[in-house]
Parts: sequence; C-alpha cells; structure tokens
Amino acid sequence: MELLDSMNIEEKIGQMVMVGLDGPELTSSDQEFIDKYKIGNVVFLGRNIIDPKQAQSLTYGLQETASRRRHPIGFLLSIDQEGGVVARLTRGWTVFPGNMALGATRSEEYARRAAKVTADEMLAMGFNMNLAPVLDVNSNPNNLGIGVRSFGEDVDMVTRLGVATIEAYQASGVVATAKHFPGKGDVTVDSHLDLPTVPHNRERLERVEFAPFAASIRAGVGAVMTAHVFFPAVEAEPDLPATLSRKVLTGLLREELGFGGVLLTDDLFMGAIAKRFSIDEAAVRALEAGADIALLCHNQAEQAVAIEGIWDAVRSGRISEERVDESVRRILGLKERFGLLAPERYLVRRSLKPVGSPENRRVALEIARDSVTLVANRQALIPMTPEDYPGLVVMSPDIRGLTQVEDGQLAESPLAAAIKRFVPGVRDFGFSQSPDEREIAEAVSFASAKDAVIIGTYNAHLYREQGRLVRALLEALDPNIPVVVVALRNPYDIQQFPSAETYIAAYGFRECTMRAVAELIFGAIAPKGRLPVSIPGICACGAGLTL
Repeated sequence: MELLDSMNIEEKIGQMVMVGLDGPELTSSDQEFIDKYKIGNVVFLGRNIIDPKQAQSLTYGLQETASRRRHPIGFLLSIDQEGGVVARLTRGWTVFPGNMALGATRSEEYARRAAKVTADEMLAMGFNMNLAPVLDVNSNPNNLGIGVRSFGEDVDMVTRLGVATIEAYQASGVVATAKHFPGKGDVTVDSHLDLPTVPHNRERLERVEFAPFAASIRAGVGAVMTAHVFFPAVEAEPDLPATLSRKVLTGLLREELGFGGVLLTDDLFMGAIAKRFSIDEAAVRALEAGADIALLCHNQAEQAVAIEGIWDAVRSGRISEERVDESVRRILGLKERFGLLAPERYLVRRSLKPVGSPENRRVALEIARDSVTLVANRQALIPMTPEDYPGLVVMSPDIRGLTQVEDGQLAESPLAAAIKRFVPGVRDFGFSQSPDEREIAEAVSFASAKDAVIIGTYNAHLYREQGRLVRALLEALDPNIPVVVVALRNPYDIQQFPSAETYIAAYGFRECTMRAVAELIFGAIAPKGRLPVSIPGICACGAGLTL
C-alpha cells in the first residue's frame, strides 16, 4: 500500500491508538495532544456528549483536523451505543431496548431495524464506528458486567441476532465491533474492577463462547474487541488477560478463526489490566499479542505515557516495524472500506432531522412492546384497570450505572413517569440500590393501605437488600393489595422473592421500555416477550410461570 509506505513511524503508531477526550469541546490542549501524537482514532463517552448539534460539531472538528494533515486519513470515531443500559447518545436521540430485550423478541428483523436506525443517527452526527454488538453468551446469572447487554443464554440466538445486527450496521456505513472476544458471559467478576477467569475446557469454549465470534467473522465484521479475561484452556501463563495473550489474539483469533479485520483492545485503564500492568507496558504487550488498536479512554497524561511506551518499544526493536505495518495495513484497509481515506467523503455534514424522529422512536417502541415479558401472572392481575386503582403507588430504586461502561444515574424514576400516563395522580417512592432497615421500614409504611403497588427492582438478585424490601412488602401488606414487581435490568430478580404473584421482566429502563411496561400492566398491549434466559429455581429459558 503506497500510503503505508509514505508514513513515518509516529504517524503509523498514531493509527494504532484510540483515545478519549475530557469534555464536550475540542480544546487547544486536545488539539496539541492529537497533533503531537498523530492520533488516528477517538472514542466518545457520556462526558463528551450534550446534544446532537454539539456532537456533530465535535466530530466534524476532528475530521477537519484529519483533512489538513500530510496524510488526510479520517478518524475512526467510535462510541458505545449498544442500546438499553449502555448508551452514550440519550438526549435527543432514539435509544433502543438493549440486546436481551431483542432476545426476548427472538426477531432478527428487529435486530436489523434497531441497528439500521442507530447507524443512521450515528452517521448524521459523524460517528462511524459502534463498539457493539455484545456477543457474550450470558450463561451465568451472577455476571456483574454483562447481563442484559447480552442477547441471552442460547448460543444460536446470540449468533443469529448478533450477525443480523452486524450486517445492518455495516450495510448502513458504520463499522461494527464484536465484543468481548473470546467471550465473558460466564464470569462473576467485572473486568472493570478485576480479572475474571473463564475456566471451561476447549470443547465447551468452542461450542459456547467462541461460536458467535466465529459467525461474526464469517459475516465480515470490521472489528473485534478483546476481553480482559483469563482463559486457562488457551493461555498457560497464569492470570494473563486475553487482551495481552498472543495465544488468544494471534493463535486463536487470527490463525484458528481466520479474522483479518481490526482487533481493538477493551479500555486498558480497566482494573483487570491496571491492577497488574503499567499503562505503557499494557499497551506494548497488547500490540505484541496481536492487537491493532490500543483503547485508552481516560487521562491524557497517561495516554501520552502509553503512546511513548509504544514509541520506545519500536525504537528498541521490541516491536518490529514490520509488526506495526501489519496492524496499520489492516486499519487503513478498514478505513478505506468505510470511506475514511477520502476527505470529500468523511467531511460531510448530514441533516440532523432524522435524529430522534417520531418515526425512529416508533420503531424503538414497537420493539419494546414485543420484548417486555410477563413472567408471572398467578392471580391474573394483569391487565389492570387504571380507574380501579386511584391510590396506586410506584416504588423505584436508584437507576445508576452498575459498571464503569455505563453513564450516571437518572434524576427521576422512569417507571413512575410511565405509569403516570395511565394514573396521573400516582405517588412515587424512591429507595437506594441497597436499602437498609430504615428504608425498608419506610417503604412498607408508605405502601400500607394503598390500592396497589408497582415496585421496580434493579439487579435485586445481586443487590439482595432490594429483595428483602420486596419480601417485606409482600409479607406486611394486606393480601388484597395487588403488588406488581418490574425487573428494570436483569430478569433474575424474582429468585429473591419467589412468592411474588405478578412479575414483569423489562430488560432496561429507557423511555420506550417503560412505556411498554405501563401499557402491558394496563392492558393496552398483550404480553409477547419470552425470557431469553433461564431463571434458576423459577423457570426455564423461554418459559413463563402462568401466562
């Protein structure tokens, strides 16, 4: 490739990193940093986004910078827009139900439609790479970091919906990223905090964890993101994360599975890496292992340390220039495929009119309506008649980010806001993620002598004080007071209160999903969603209790 041959080593290494910025504007400090280190790719987090117009100005400013360089190579501008609980674009955009909600519909068509609308809105604002979809098979209910970010526990369904999503993103012009290779659906440690292990043998890994990624490669996925997880069946060195393992990245992904696209690390500032390696050593070891791009989401000073560490490794011969060229060739090939080598193509301001349009929001609502799952309806309480419950109360936990990939908590209860569409005078009560005895007593007192109670839970199977609160309500309230429990995240919460008579799995808390839940409760829609996971001790995958 003539372009590659004309680049100097700093320009090449700049293509091999993806950095995060500190705020919503391209500051002079950012510009100096980007120019000094010849940065080729940027990742956007919630701190960078205010509204569609601002986002478009920021991405356009970056691409203008690229167009003025000696080699006008456009930036990969990436974002985590998975849908559901992980979405950076939330104010003014269409936010779709997440993967597990799509799994509850079993619909490849819905997966394609959600991806197409998401891609169209991303492109309107200048984003050309989505760090999605998650292809982890969520076979462990106690998985802290994945849960509803997965399509479910069935390998075939995860594969089908994942491939449909990838194909729709890339047909629309957005690079899709299959993550987190080789698969972290069966872990109990969140790699944002520390290093998980997937202890299974090769036969199991090939049948479950690897299978969706192998299918995504056959489907032509542009990028794969690594997992900061230890796989002893593949890597003999104790506690070596897959991100830094040559046996995993080169041996397994490149040579065995035949992936020829761009391999991107997960954020190297995550605890699974940062607790064991300095940032420069982590970046160097990831590239040695076979990664093409080191993802550095935070801290400009530490980003500089990582990049200079790569410079030093190349100058000393630890990383050969031939090895650098291998990665840069793949990166430039991906950018050529998606129109980022021609400024006249990537320097285009698109209309923002479709972003968050009523038409797009209707698609999200349609999917939400078909996803929400009536898991238990033992008393045939659902559907309820709003006029029969003027004294209805809604109780909700704090909706906060449970992993570092998520943004901050919401200011108000999305469940209460949705219920108020049907019962305007509803009263609401908030409680913390892990309510103490005082909060539990206050909740019981608040709900007493009311007509009915709708209570949301948010991973109560992991934050078990929430389960204690629900049990206390069920035990203390008059049996004639109906109680509807809505799982606002993972559907496993009913394990903590199996005596609950009425239980809905929502798989998320976004506006479209909460509206669908309210419509289900009050009979505006019929229940259609089916559990895409098993709930241990309660019901098998795909089943409800009494529907």
